[in-house]
Amino acid sequence: MDGFQKYIPLKTAVSYFLDQYDKSIGDFDKCWILAFRALVELNLDISNEPVSVRLPVNGNKTVTLPSDYISWTKIGLLNNLGEVNTLKINNALSIFKDNNPNRLSQLTPDVQTSYNMIFGIPFFLNYFDNGLYYNLFGVGGGLITYGDCRVDEKNGVIVLEPHFQYDHIILEYMSCPQKNGDYTIPIELQEAVIAFIEAKMKLNSMDNFYAEMRKGRRRLPGKKVTLSTINQVLRESTGFYLRS
Repeated sequence: MDGFQKYIPLKTAVSYFLDQYDKSIGDFDKCWILAFRALVELNLDISNEPVSVRLPVNGNKTVTLPSDYISWTKIGLLNNLGEVNTLKINNALSIFKDNNPNRLSQLTPDVQTSYNMIFGIPFFLNYFDNGLYYNLFGVGGGLITYGDCRVDEKNGVIVLEPHFQYDHIILEYMSCPQKNGDYTIPIELQEAVIAFIEAKMKLNSMDNFYAEMRKGRRRLPGKKVTLSTINQVLRESTGFYLRS
């Protein structure tokens, strides 16, 4: 070994287990498969980090999900500040023939919506209805979005509204573990992987694995309280406010 690093190869954790229990290299393949199962468990529960990609919009107003996609955390558009403006999740959007290149031509309406076009505009237009004014109870508030979407998990696409104006979206999602020479794990989860192998080899219990997983989760970045976070909370809560 050249020393400790932020991420270690999965096979390193397997080697630690073999050394600890005086196992031979003949047990490596079985233990490596068990270690991969541990990696999947840890990845789904605590260690997965979001991946951010910019994806093109298909001609039928859908976006194809990446091959390593598990679940999404954010769908939106990039603004001039480098921030993601999220799209509205609209589960009323139809997933009818969303894998068909001619999807848009298949969306022939059976009824017309009773809402005026003004409700799809995120800013005020004076005299939009030729000077008419009337109260519309039950109409939503001032949520500003730049489009609607719906995720079709089964068919692996994001469905956009038919009149979506933009040619790309930003997707942040959880991904499957990918092999790059060898699978890697954060060093904080090394003992949890070893504990999983121990449990499956009948050398320890799954309770020990869950205990090591909780300990590893507390050690991961973003799970600790830092002075920077505390100072930011204090500064953000300070301002010139009216007191009751």
